Amino acid sequence: MRIIYIDALFFLNLTANYLLLLAAARVGAVFVSRWRIALGALFGAIYAVLAFFPQFSFLLAAPMRIVSGLGMVLLVFGSKRGLLRLSLLFFAISVGFGGLIFAIALFSGSGLPHGPLFLPINLKILLISFALCYFAFSLVFSRLGRDTGGRILQIELTRRGRTIRCAGLSDTGHSLTDPLSGAAVLVVETETALPLFSSDAVPIFTGPLARSPVELLEALSHTPDSGSLYLIPYTAVGVESGFLLAFRPDFLRIDQKEKHGVSVALSPTRVSDGGRYTALVNGGILS
Repeated sequence: MRIIYIDALFFLNLTANYLLLLAAARVGAVFVSRWRIALGALFGAIYAVLAFFPQFSFLLAAPMRIVSGLGMVLLVFGSKRGLLRLSLLFFAISVGFGGLIFAIALFSGSGLPHGPLFLPINLKILLISFALCYFAFSLVFSRLGRDTGGRILQIELTRRGRTIRCAGLSDTGHSLTDPLSGAAVLVVETETALPLFSSDAVPIFTGPLARSPVELLEALSHTPDSGSLYLIPYTAVGVESGFLLAFRPDFLRIDQKEKHGVSVALSPTRVSDGGRYTALVNGGILS
């Protein structure tokens, strides 16, 4: 009979859950704080420990394991767009991760799993399995990203002491530039950029003028954000002459590389049907 130590069970599940949630966030190109990932991992680890006590054996049933997984997803990604996609991605990575660990444990002679929540492996095997699984899913999703015309990039944007993080698509068809400065333009959905603005400006951005940049600029002149916003003309399919509200960021980092001389334009409409990204990156920014 094998003895299962509660602390080992808790630590292995905490680590595995954290890695799985982190992988889902990275592969799904969403940004969540590490403490939210840790909270979700802790929830899953506590569930795993409780499930091994006889009085809570009902937690081992498949429906309860699914509920536990959904609980972790909601704790980490509950406020994010595309929650269904992220949930499916988390479960897909979990299945792949679990199968890989099972195979490694079996072929290494560690033995068969002792229940659905405990595998006879050490931390080294756990990390190697995670690395292989993460690489495989990242490869698949990077190919999907290229099929849409580019790759998904991590964006960190700061304006007047406020910072947002979002995912952006490297769009080869996006060549918008600021006609006055010649700066390449990063297009970000207005909804995503709202935390960069004062509380006085948010109701204006979300009000009836949201889709009229010219009137929006005039209305914002009475807020603390006035003086830093301007209009950029653009043309697109179905739009012969339009404007986007724009500003110059105090700090911009794309895939861990700091960028300078870039303008940021606000799109009142979504730039992605699936919600996988909320910004479009001009190719000139990356060159």
